[in-house]
Amino acid sequence: MNQKRSEPATIFGRPLLDPLNIILLINCFVFLLQQFANQPLVYRFALIPDIVLQGAIWQVFTYGFLHATESILPLHLLFNMYGFYMLGAYVLPVFGKLRFFLLYFGSQLGGGLLVLLFSILNDQLGGNVPLLDKGSVPTIGASGAVFGLLAVFGLLNPNSDIFLLFFRVKAKNAVWISLFVGYLIDLLGSGGISNTCHLGGTLIGLAFFQIFKKQADMSSVAKDWAPMYEDPVPVVKQNMPKQVSVDELFLDQRKENEAVLASIGKLQNAKEIISYLSDKQVPDANICPPSTYNEQDSICLRCEWLPNCAMRKIKT
Repeated sequence: MNQKRSEPATIFGRPLLDPLNIILLINCFVFLLQQFANQPLVYRFALIPDIVLQGAIWQVFTYGFLHATESILPLHLLFNMYGFYMLGAYVLPVFGKLRFFLLYFGSQLGGGLLVLLFSILNDQLGGNVPLLDKGSVPTIGASGAVFGLLAVFGLLNPNSDIFLLFFRVKAKNAVWISLFVGYLIDLLGSGGISNTCHLGGTLIGLAFFQIFKKQADMSSVAKDWAPMYEDPVPVVKQNMPKQVSVDELFLDQRKENEAVLASIGKLQNAKEIISYLSDKQVPDANICPPSTYNEQDSICLRCEWLPNCAMRKIKT
């Protein structure tokens, strides 16, 4: 008698209890609770320095799980979780699960503590110092933790390209440009941005990297990011420098993937395709979210994990 083996639950191709999914689900669950009791939750768990000084010390940490609910779309939550998931997917394999949790939650705590410190300093200086936090203003959001990840990512992949809204910048500069733009918005008006929180998360991220860089698995950096997105690799032959494009570098892999896709196109049904792809699966592949898979995309065509993405697609 055949028994159908149940597959473990996944989100974006990752196990349900993967650190990225645990943090994502916590933030989404809290946001759901906010739809029913936003004001009590904000008052109790947002970072309000005046209330922290009255004894609610947990707020320097819990603020990072709350997000704005005023807009029709949950843009605050979506932007933070998108940045967290994309950056975390590359930082996690380098430092491992426990250190990743330490980095994320440490950056969240660091952002909260700096907001509290700056609000106290502002109060001592009269309460109206530009760019310093006010004790009565709530701070919410996971962006302090995300900035910690962004700082570490920039140190791991300094010359890789990353997009900040519509601008393409080097990863090593991304966190500093983001901070500069945030403070500039604050100087020109009120953008509702907690730059102090971002700065605190960044500082913790930088400190974390210096402490744990010797334990980092740098082979994960080279495998997961650099070959696809770094600048073209110079190859020296007969003492003559030559630039090799990324497409040339992955030409063999691209041909192999194109052959796989051509074979899939000739098969009759999903069962035959799954059978064909089974022996081509790469174990422990750190594949991208499902929405990014595109059989015609040049990055997908030169990725060794394309059979894994194709298998996941046919199963869904």
